[in-house]
Amino acid sequence: MKEVIKGLTVSTSVIPAPVRRGPQRLSPNHLLELVTRLCIFKAERWGRRALFYEQHRDYFPRLSAGRFVNRCRELEARYRALAQMMFLIPAEDRLIPIRALALPKS
Repeated sequence: MKEVIKGLTVSTSVIPAPVRRGPQRLSPNHLLELVTRLCIFKAERWGRRALFYEQHRDYFPRLSAGRFVNRCRELEARYRALAQMMFLIPAEDRLIPIRALALPKS
């Protein structure tokens, strides 16, 4: 479809959207990675918040002198530790029972 507006031609094209075949479930590994990234994001956010109030002590004297900045640093450390713990834990270990075979003695 084309429209002409004051000598300017604007063309809109139609791009077919890909057809989805159904809802896709995320694998446990993907979910673990998502939670890990979320924890890292929150840790960085708390770190940036603490850094902001430390840099602008003149504008926020009560927040920067109080326990708020220390609490931000604590939350940053805890989220980082949680992300590290989540990253190191395997998503799922399945133990499969096996039968031991006895070999004849020769």
